[in-house]
Amino acid sequence: MTIIKNTLWNLSGYVIPSIIAIPALGSMARLLGPEKFGLFTLAIALVGYASIFDAGLTRAVIREVSMHRHNKKELDSIIANSTIILITLGLVGATLIFFLSHEIVNLLNVEISYKQETIVSISLISITIPIFLLNQIWLAFFEGQEKFKQVNLIKSVNNSLLAGLPALFCIITTTLISAVTGLIIARIISLIVTFYFCRKDILSAGLKFERSTVKRLLSFGGWITISNVISPIMTYMDRFIISHLSGASKVAFYSAPSEGIQRLSILPSALSRTIFPKLSSNNSDTYKTKRQSYILMTLCLFPLCTFICIFSHFIMTTWMGEEFSGDSVIVLKILSLGFFLNCLAQIPFANIQARGFSKITAYIHLCELIPYLVLLFIFINKWGVVGAACAWSLRTTTDFIILFSIDHNIEKHREK
Repeated sequence: MTIIKNTLWNLSGYVIPSIIAIPALGSMARLLGPEKFGLFTLAIALVGYASIFDAGLTRAVIREVSMHRHNKKELDSIIANSTIILITLGLVGATLIFFLSHEIVNLLNVEISYKQETIVSISLISITIPIFLLNQIWLAFFEGQEKFKQVNLIKSVNNSLLAGLPALFCIITTTLISAVTGLIIARIISLIVTFYFCRKDILSAGLKFERSTVKRLLSFGGWITISNVISPIMTYMDRFIISHLSGASKVAFYSAPSEGIQRLSILPSALSRTIFPKLSSNNSDTYKTKRQSYILMTLCLFPLCTFICIFSHFIMTTWMGEEFSGDSVIVLKILSLGFFLNCLAQIPFANIQARGFSKITAYIHLCELIPYLVLLFIFINKWGVVGAACAWSLRTTTDFIILFSIDHNIEKHREK
């Protein structure tokens, strides 16, 4: 079965990195202490939020390549123009974060003793933004052609470096700057690895600007940009609000279980990346693809989420230490419930965008944003990190219901 085979290839890109990341994060939490570890996870979140400078091009490139995979001229134009755009946007993003690093640290309510170290760390992390974006777009070119074997061999190497090098640098020197330096070096090596495997396509395409291709990419990617601006807010803003309202010392007790849950997103991510080019092509059996995806997702994740709920205390204390035996345990239980529905939501989300309705997913995110942020402020003020987990899970539940309903209506309309 193609979906299962390609999903397994996509999973392979995360298995080894996850085996490295789980003990690495636990080691860093013990070495750095809760506040510095929390600040490091905020630095990771900042890079994740840099996806707003992607302009929706990663998704647009996958879709365009899937539609023109047998046209060499079009493929060259797609990779050349997406590279030009993202180099430009990446440099803009890096410059903004570099010069706003002091203001960002003030918003995070960091203790004075850690303030200067955090400013330097955020200034350094800004370097990785254009590197991160280029890496994503070059891999997207392979994904659009459904070359999942090559993509995931690359990702296996790259993600292992990203998981392991920060922890290794912490062992050498136990500072936040050291951890961030490890992350930067890992990003640079990752880009070199990706370029090596994709070099023939990149070099043959060159950097020739074509207005029609740029217009086409940005037309589809423009609406995804709105989702890319809002989605990271809803993914990472909980950590920043906790830091602002309760202090950076509290962030680790939320970000640790949250990072653990994020590591489990390898299956929904793998499946979503498998079905998106398939749903984008005109000859796919949409109903069959989605049905198989729902079954596969439920069979794999429902037992896993149940296990996490039952053994959450053992997981947190064994992984992160006794300091994480309180609220972090409750947070992990709540996040695991929201995580299951968030995974299922990846299927209708992928199909809606594959049908060319990126405007709809953008509108959904726009409608969810303000209520979610209000809910976050209220819940964090009332229940702290547990409140943040409740707000996140409530949003993911609502998101799944909305996406499933809209996707169902789109398919009904297509059948008529």
